[in-house]
Amino acid sequence: MKKPLAGLALGLMLQPLMALASSEPSTHRFTLDNGLKVIIHEDHRAAVVHSQLWYRVGSSYEPPGQSGLSHALEHMMFKGSSKLCPMESDPIFQTLGITDNAATQSDATIFFQTVPPHALAVALEVMADQMSTAHLPAAHWEGEREIIKNERSENIDNNPQQRALELSRNMAFPASASGSPVIGWMHDLERMHIDELKHWYQSWYAPNNATLIIVGDIDAGQVKTLATRYFGPIARRELPAIKPPLELRAPGERTITQYIEHQVPHLTLMFNVPSLSTQTDLRTAPALELLSELLGGGNSSRLKSGLLRGDELLVAVDSHYSGISRGDELLSITATLNLEKPKPLSEVQEQILAVIESLKRTPPSTADLERARTRIIARHVFSRDDLQSLAMYFGELDIAGLSSEQDDDRMQILEAITPEDIQHAAQTFLTRDRLTISHVLPKETRHE
Repeated sequence: MKKPLAGLALGLMLQPLMALASSEPSTHRFTLDNGLKVIIHEDHRAAVVHSQLWYRVGSSYEPPGQSGLSHALEHMMFKGSSKLCPMESDPIFQTLGITDNAATQSDATIFFQTVPPHALAVALEVMADQMSTAHLPAAHWEGEREIIKNERSENIDNNPQQRALELSRNMAFPASASGSPVIGWMHDLERMHIDELKHWYQSWYAPNNATLIIVGDIDAGQVKTLATRYFGPIARRELPAIKPPLELRAPGERTITQYIEHQVPHLTLMFNVPSLSTQTDLRTAPALELLSELLGGGNSSRLKSGLLRGDELLVAVDSHYSGISRGDELLSITATLNLEKPKPLSEVQEQILAVIESLKRTPPSTADLERARTRIIARHVFSRDDLQSLAMYFGELDIAGLSSEQDDDRMQILEAITPEDIQHAAQTFLTRDRLTISHVLPKETRHE
């Protein structure tokens, strides 16, 4: 069968970009004697540098009763060190034109800066000092705890969609902490003690548990000199034993219904699936990525063409899967109902499941598969053209225990995935015994 012209044209346009992205001639990697990994990518198109320090610790590492530790520690890292008073880095960075921030994820804690090339040494010195001598003063903890609690109230407790997602994700990961909220449960925050944060810091903030990523208008040799100067003297430490978070293969169908201050009924279906790190067949994650795109990616996807524009039962529907994770993942489908054509959530749910069943019975057409493949490749290539996104990409791979070479292999495998591979992935992984169902209904519809 002939390849669709639109897919062929975009594919031809992307070929040189893919070759450029995969070769990465300006990317350098080395490891200091103390175990700190360093990734440097030279790009001299603009006089700017993005620096990121990734620690391999996040909410998925936290034991029950201590949720939110990694995020709370991220906040406290700016409360002073041997060279800096609390918050002193802010005016220094502003004077030098440096912008900085931090973020906590399920698998990582990240500190990042956008830096003029001449100020990179200052940024690295600050990050190295925080790694080795952060003060974490008890006198500042109570105030910072209130800031974190307010952040949780504003972003989750008072946000109906986020509140609904938090509980359903927690149910979707019955065998691991991958579904724990990054910010932590409110009752864990209220009883968190500064000594727990200090222990977490001593356990995980070590050079042999971190990766420094520098991308932009820099010279790799100069960065190696700076990294060795500021991070080299920090002693490596023994790290706690940790295993990748794996899920039950068939935990059973789970359903949660929430009645909250939400005007429009909302449905989420989440299937427990492997990631690139946990798959046993190299075709699994690429097939799942294409399967997700076929279901709810572009406008021509099955769910959008059938239930959004066709029957008009939905005002929004999307499918998401990311294979870059250190543990098992979810393939998620989210749908928002159209109030002008009201249908029970259970009926819409069955129609979505019927679309999935159709892929189990009949493989997708070659044309549909090529369109999905082209969209994924385009996003992959163009996202890496942005320097900050490229740094994030390097970090996400490293945290997952993957390399850019392995991801290049993933893209090559993705190009070879067949319609039958898609059918097999749907039959194997999109099953009821791997499914978590979340119904969100307006509070006023609840009958006590």
